[in-house]
Amino acid sequence: MIEMKGVWKTFGKKEARVEALRGIDLSISQGEMVAIMGKSGSGKSTLLNILGGMMPMDDGAYLYQGRQIAGLGQKALARFRRDEIGFVVQYFALVDDLNIFQNVALPLKYQGHSKKEIREMVMDALGELEIAEKAKAYPCELSGGQQQRAAIARAIVKQPSLILADEPTGALDEATGEAVQEIFRRLNGQGRTVVIVTHDARVAGSCGRMVSLKDGRVEERGGRMP
Repeated sequence: MIEMKGVWKTFGKKEARVEALRGIDLSISQGEMVAIMGKSGSGKSTLLNILGGMMPMDDGAYLYQGRQIAGLGQKALARFRRDEIGFVVQYFALVDDLNIFQNVALPLKYQGHSKKEIREMVMDALGELEIAEKAKAYPCELSGGQQQRAAIARAIVKQPSLILADEPTGALDEATGEAVQEIFRRLNGQGRTVVIVTHDARVAGSCGRMVSLKDGRVEERGGRMP
């Protein structure tokens, strides 16, 4: 599904130059659940942003389902993100003045679905995440775990092929984090490909494979975990 070869990404110039990624090679198969681990500054989030088409790389190749992503124009990248990728971030990124139904519906509006389709798809996603009763509530009225469930519903409502999660349990307590991680395992069991950036060994241990980054390089590609 994903093939990266020699991917480099640099920020800044001269004395401020930082090589965030230094020749990354990475392959991810359809249906895998992969954890990307590493210390702060190792390049984890940069790698995730490139995978999701949010950030250009400086050199190398990135093939998604055999299609070269590097070099796509802005409109093509926007379609790629819209149609293929579901994003989940640490602090939920919900729109405060929209209720939960409206937040989850946003990706579908961009895709041009009808009001009837949007209602059915949003309520299905909220039901899957067990927060259908919170459809009319606002983010400030939800607990952290409920907000993350809403964020995951927004990511999966458009049925993306790839779910990218950046520290999805980082802002949650241990019990809530484990519940959220179980949601990702369930989504993966349904056939969705999931890539999770995390510093939490417990989260990584629940994934099928771990990729460890150090100083912008792949240090270790773990095998399948029990």
